[in-house]
Amino acid sequence: MKFVFTFTVFVLSFSVSVAQADTLRVLNWENYLSKNSQSQWLKKGHNIETVLFDNDQKRDAILINNRKSMIDVAVVDETIGQSFGHQGRLLELNTQNVPSLTLIDPFWRKRCGKYAVPYLWGTMGIAYRTDKIAVAPKSWLDLLQPVDSLKGHIGMMDDYTDMLAPALFVKNYSINTEDEAQLKQAFNVLKQQAPDILTYDYPISFLSNAVNADQLYMAQIYSGDHLTMNEKVESGGLWEYVVPKEGTLLWVDCLAIPSDSRNPTLALQFINFLNQPKVAAQNAEAIYLATPNIAAKAFLSDEFKNDKAVYPDEDVVRRSQLYKVLTPENIKLRLRITNAIVNIYESSKTR
Repeated sequence: MKFVFTFTVFVLSFSVSVAQADTLRVLNWENYLSKNSQSQWLKKGHNIETVLFDNDQKRDAILINNRKSMIDVAVVDETIGQSFGHQGRLLELNTQNVPSLTLIDPFWRKRCGKYAVPYLWGTMGIAYRTDKIAVAPKSWLDLLQPVDSLKGHIGMMDDYTDMLAPALFVKNYSINTEDEAQLKQAFNVLKQQAPDILTYDYPISFLSNAVNADQLYMAQIYSGDHLTMNEKVESGGLWEYVVPKEGTLLWVDCLAIPSDSRNPTLALQFINFLNQPKVAAQNAEAIYLATPNIAAKAFLSDEFKNDKAVYPDEDVVRRSQLYKVLTPENIKLRLRITNAIVNIYESSKTR
């Protein structure tokens, strides 16, 4: 199947009452900027509009066509921050135009590179419904080879890196492997799993839009997603999150400014605003993800700082992998694999 970028742009305007205010257009995940942070920004006299995306490929397509989308600030992953920056698609960010960069942990600054500013970081793991699954999953195999009662109730993410990651973890391979034989083994694992899948949609989007959303019992997610998923459940509080024993990946989302932003000065002000320690702390705790802002930690609650789902133990960190920029050839192969898996899944549903 030919890979085609398709996306729907959802625009949320958080203030239509600020007359003639400057408007900042932000490309973001759903529920990825706290309402309090939005309100504080609006009090400064600036409007904000949010364009939503629900997977990396859709985000990248929007940025590639930015003259049409008119994005001023984008939430990007570390690899896109570096590759799009080198392509001239993003502005260079440094301590001269973003003074608050000095507050960011050097480890995460390096991950985002010189064209983006670290925003939030976390892990990837498994979400499960406690009303349907009595014992928490411990392994990626619980997701890849589900027991009979979970078949048809599994969610995976349609992403050329993350979909393959669980299968590569159980094989003890790098999630960034360029080895075609290793990727083929991952394909075979995912091929066997495909008939057991309920959806490859991003779990939050699936719970928001699918008529059979109540059939999702276990899903591959990023840390923090389970809280938004609980908001989608009428009874609430059903979804929990675990990191499998084989390990996980550490990811960081970064804030970037497209080189053709309509208002780069306001975009720089916005990034500096989000990096104010109290703002960064409040935003991180509201979204329930770790902040890379060192100064912000003084304003975090002890309960939040001690939550292992947010700040994992050192042994989890040791077993974690980091994203790397993949070669174009590797990306093409991964896209062929993930497209083939989705085709197998769709064929299994029409039988």
